[in-house]
Amino acid sequence: MRGMRLLAGGSYKEIRGNKIAYCTLRKDMKFRLSLIILLSLMVVTSCKKNINFTKTASYSGALTDFWTPLQIGKYVTYRMDSLNFYYYGQLDTITSYLAKDSISDTLTDAAGNLDYLVVRYLSDTLGDSWTPNETYMVTASTQNIQLTEQNLRFIKLAWPIDNGSTWSGNSYLPYNPYGDYFQFSDDDHLSLGNWVYTYQNVDQAYTTPAGMGFDSTISVLQANDSVNVPIVNTNAFASRTYWLETYAKHIGLVYRSTQMWEYQPPTPDGTQAGYKIGFELNMYIVDHN
Repeated sequence: MRGMRLLAGGSYKEIRGNKIAYCTLRKDMKFRLSLIILLSLMVVTSCKKNINFTKTASYSGALTDFWTPLQIGKYVTYRMDSLNFYYYGQLDTITSYLAKDSISDTLTDAAGNLDYLVVRYLSDTLGDSWTPNETYMVTASTQNIQLTEQNLRFIKLAWPIDNGSTWSGNSYLPYNPYGDYFQFSDDDHLSLGNWVYTYQNVDQAYTTPAGMGFDSTISVLQANDSVNVPIVNTNAFASRTYWLETYAKHIGLVYRSTQMWEYQPPTPDGTQAGYKIGFELNMYIVDHN
């Protein structure tokens, strides 16, 4: 015969055959409570390990500290060098110019989020005159910073900031987002929603090609894939996908390097020569306020 009866004070009496055993629940409860506290500390500690930056006098601990200060009138000027492959590779266009991204206004979207309107002005490399070229929106939260440009929304930065931390930065992009400009066939260029953004070189110093140095930066590698690159076999398909951005504390984006192109081999009958389609872009900061 076996039975158990709860007694006052948290103990219980257990009947095992002809023997009666008196036990206490308090030790068991204390053990369980200690275990819960230990597990809680382990969870908190593991979370803290992912947070590379803590709040200091010069750093608020927010993602926005690695973005252009979100204030109307703030701007950053970049040198841009772009290479585009058009008309079946018959026209390779290299363009160098200056681009000034200036925060001009704020808006509140349907969800109640505060959006910052940024106007991009273009000029020649001398910067003698500026012409408005496009606008884009920046939406910042404690979890991420999103940029919407030409109806394409990117999650540029995400929490936590730590080497190796990843997120789906292109999860809002449609299939083949650059289809209006280039006839891509590589899935890396069609399904950008599969890209995995990764933090690299967290809290490292960086110097731009123009010689501007920054003490604390983070880099985001969005993609780095290639097929038959460098092109050794000109009779085989080739593709290059590379996208890297570097952000400096209290400044924002200071460097970007992008390569998205494909090489189509010549047709067997020789009616069409091999050609490239796509683009390359390098940009780096030259001025800010």
